[in-house]
Amino acid sequence: MVRGLPLLIVFSLALGQGQAWAERDDPDALIAQGLKAMRKGDYQAALDAFQRAHQARPTTRSHAEIGLAEQALHRWIEAEADLAAALSEGTDEWLQEHRMLLEKALADVRSHLGMLTVESGPRGAEVKIDGERRGVLPLPRPLWLLPGTARVEITASGRRPWRGDASIQLGETTRLAPIFEPLDPPPVLPVATVARPRNTDRPHLSDPKTLKILGWLALAAGSAAAGSGAFLVANSHAGSTQRLAGIECLALGSAVALSGGVIAVVTAWRSTASGNETAAGISFAGRF
Repeated sequence: MVRGLPLLIVFSLALGQGQAWAERDDPDALIAQGLKAMRKGDYQAALDAFQRAHQARPTTRSHAEIGLAEQALHRWIEAEADLAAALSEGTDEWLQEHRMLLEKALADVRSHLGMLTVESGPRGAEVKIDGERRGVLPLPRPLWLLPGTARVEITASGRRPWRGDASIQLGETTRLAPIFEPLDPPPVLPVATVARPRNTDRPHLSDPKTLKILGWLALAAGSAAAGSGAFLVANSHAGSTQRLAGIECLALGSAVALSGGVIAVVTAWRSTASGNETAAGISFAGRF
């Protein structure tokens, strides 16, 4: 009997430890532990117990108890969110029995806060208050904030972020209607153009020197053709085929010679006039 006593003690300790671990993980036991801490005024211990119970098995009661503990700790923003969520979660029996108490607690919490609404902005834009994400537009309900100056940042895809300060007044609603500017378009890079070198070896018809040469060549060829035509006319009988061909050659050669002469003379005159103008311009500029 004496030999079995240590084994019995070990078994009893193990059983007690197992029961302690079971109570530690049991949501109802954690709720009871939190309520006991609330009665003692240890609100932080109560909040820890309620949060562990809610993690083990989320219920409307555990959510409400978290909000009440946060109210006792004067964590007004967290208390408002948790109490409002608990009141909107369902219609179970516990909630119906304690709804009036929870609504009174929520009203007390909100009496320490002010509201902020965002009345414009693209759908899906992210809203941050003092660097903390508080939702996306359109907001399902006003944001409850502590009185004072709140730093608001709203970011949306394809728009410039909107940043500004909002003055939150106790028990009042501050309304924001931000205007979002589009992002700057990407810079347009200039298109590089490659200059093609001019082929200076081949003469151009617009070149005055080339036109002058062609004019003189046409004049010479036309004169030769006209002379051949005149020779045929003079040495052939009237009405003969040779005489008619001579007349056509004379007319065509004369026309070509006349055109070539006009081109040669005009081109030579324009070159001379251009040279005179250039010289005059240089002389005129030199007087000043």
